[in-house]
Amino acid sequence: MAHKLQPAERLFTPGLLREAWRAVKRAKGGPGVDEVTLEKFERVLDQELGTLQMELISGVYRPQPVRQVLVPKPKGGLRALAIWALRDRVAQRAVYEIIAPLFEQRFLPCSFGFRPGRQVADAIAALAAYRDQNLHWVVDADIKECFDRIDPPRLLKLVAQRLHDRLLCHYVAGWLYAEIFNSADGLPKKAGASQGGVLSPLLANIYLHEMDQILIGHQLAYLRYADDFVICCRTKADAVQALAWSQEALAQWGLQINTEKTTIRHFDQGFSWLGYFLVRRECYQI
Repeated sequence: MAHKLQPAERLFTPGLLREAWRAVKRAKGGPGVDEVTLEKFERVLDQELGTLQMELISGVYRPQPVRQVLVPKPKGGLRALAIWALRDRVAQRAVYEIIAPLFEQRFLPCSFGFRPGRQVADAIAALAAYRDQNLHWVVDADIKECFDRIDPPRLLKLVAQRLHDRLLCHYVAGWLYAEIFNSADGLPKKAGASQGGVLSPLLANIYLHEMDQILIGHQLAYLRYADDFVICCRTKADAVQALAWSQEALAQWGLQINTEKTTIRHFDQGFSWLGYFLVRRECYQI
């Protein structure tokens, strides 16, 4: 069911934009392509927020190109992060505050990542509860380059199904199709749902909710935190079947398992998930 929201002038209030700015400031982070720092933005805060408000209400707002940085992953390799201009981060945060509650109503209990009131510890507790139900075989899976491989047109259709507001959908599309200023290979690239954006965790949850529904439909003991998920099973054969179902569900949405980071393990062998190591009935924070 789609939701019709209030007119833009009632949504993008000075109070909302100031709260969005405070959230962006708390998150810290460096400047985007315009080289405007937190300090510089705050020195003319009223002017910046006033201009941004007028642009968002009138529909003339357009994002600046995105600066991309490559940061090392804990287990090797590089992760691309999108660094947005501060004004774009404030705009994204404001839109997040408006639309997130509409999608939160629909998300399933199996999803824990980047959701209000849900933390890593809650996901670990849910995993331990499945273990205590004698579901000792675990598919420990990672989605390969999940944020970068989310398909923007399909994502926008999912957003529009729930969000019946042309202007807000237009802004989400603008962020997905914003230009990468400095792509690694020099070729034109779009930002997509790449990590680093204020909206990217919500957009990933909207997209992966489709997989959640499929796997829960198989009656699986399934838990997901962003692009990492586990499925607890009674036998190894059940775990092999569960992994196959998850691969099929991902393939339907243009995604795939990272085979190098996906295993089937028994609790007696132990495995790590979300910064914890679980072995038998023990659990240790790494």
